[in-house]
Amino acid sequence: MSVNNPPPSGISRRHLLQGIGVLSVAGLCGSLFPAYRAAAAGLHDSGFIPLSEFLVNRRVNPVLAQRYFDGLHRHDANFDQKLSLLQQDIRPGKYRNIDNFLQNNPVNSDLRQAASQVISAWYRGVVGNDDKLELIAYAEAMMYLPTQGILVVPTYGSGPISWAAVDNKPAHQGPEV
Repeated sequence: MSVNNPPPSGISRRHLLQGIGVLSVAGLCGSLFPAYRAAAAGLHDSGFIPLSEFLVNRRVNPVLAQRYFDGLHRHDANFDQKLSLLQQDIRPGKYRNIDNFLQNNPVNSDLRQAASQVISAWYRGVVGNDDKLELIAYAEAMMYLPTQGILVVPTYGSGPISWAAVDNKPAHQGPEV
């Protein structure tokens, strides 16, 4: 014998709690991200975003741009001067694209090195050099764009406790015998 129980009328406790959770997260995100987006909009006005878009030849994420901009400043006290030189040289209409810029600037020139610093940050996802690297973006680094949707971004690599060789010495050696 089967009993037909009609569904309860009204909202269940589970749906009520889920709704409260969603509203709480939405309210938190709404209060945190607008301030960061406003700072990123100011960064567009400063010229870093248009310069980055020219150098990497694609649209850039304004939130990541703010993080790269801050990181580049932390790791290079002369970054403002380099940025100013790049902005003066790369003005609308002077170069057709990044390839044209690279052809017209020698490899060791200050302009080329400053451009390489910005491009490297966007593609590698890190700023700084040698032992003072700072991770800004991992999966969002542009080096993974060519295989996006085909390959999964690797979650392994040389981290702080890597097994990679440092100064031609293995990072991990067996016990002393």
